[in-house]
Amino acid sequence: MKSINILNGISIVNDQLGESPVWDHRRGLLFWVDIDKGIIHSLEPDTKQLLNYALHEKIGCLALAGDSDFILATKSGLYLWNPESNQNNSLFSVQLPDSRMLFNDGKVDPLGRFWIGSKGPKVMSSLWVLKDNHLEEVIPNLSISNGLDWDTDRGYFYHTDSGENSIFRYQINLETAELSSKEVFFKADIGTPDGLTLDKDGNVWTAIWDGWKVLQLNPKGEILTEISLPVQRPTSLAFGGKNLDTLFITSASVDLSDSERLTQPTAGDLFMLKTGFEGKPSNLLKL
Repeated sequence: MKSINILNGISIVNDQLGESPVWDHRRGLLFWVDIDKGIIHSLEPDTKQLLNYALHEKIGCLALAGDSDFILATKSGLYLWNPESNQNNSLFSVQLPDSRMLFNDGKVDPLGRFWIGSKGPKVMSSLWVLKDNHLEEVIPNLSISNGLDWDTDRGYFYHTDSGENSIFRYQINLETAELSSKEVFFKADIGTPDGLTLDKDGNVWTAIWDGWKVLQLNPKGEILTEISLPVQRPTSLAFGGKNLDTLFITSASVDLSDSERLTQPTAGDLFMLKTGFEGKPSNLLKL
């Protein structure tokens, strides 16, 4: 197993709950959200130029849509958003089954469909796929629907339920979005798997909440690389940069005590690392 230490962040943003990093190849920028503050960030990695966009409501995630837009999953529903105008247009409002529930992690699949999960009371959350302007339930009875990605070469779908402290793997019929043969792919000994992404070789990279680290796992679930971080709560990760070989890692400061914040001054910041592995381009929502 390879071990790497990251000591400092690339961008000081002090997110409460940084999440959903996505590399926008159309602009050459990284975008991510602070769920609790309702803010979208963008960063140009070379110049370190940081822009912030206030949405004034909680944002679970964002993903690329069409030629220049993003799809947002917010407290009130799904929106199309454009950073140049900072305008968002409602796709449709969504009333989740319980007021304590929020949209959480989401991504666009290789066929251009948006998958979105929720978090809330145990076994009350779900993972849905957006089809024909309605949300179709794919996985019910979840606690905290989190990281997700597709391995089209092997026919796998990976999905994290952080409430179960596990990453699950399914066989997938991509055309129908039907899942089968559920198995536990990885269960953390310390901390909880949160966001995840796959590299071009089919390895799974996962952020370990309350674990101070990011792990790279091969398709057998074996740990190839452990990246130690100066923050307790890494949240999610995405490959980006011109060659898609830079790993960007978001983090959180939410619910840390004053003493914990003193020992983690970079909690909530963005981190980056050249990994030697290449990621996959972000999929675009078909409009």
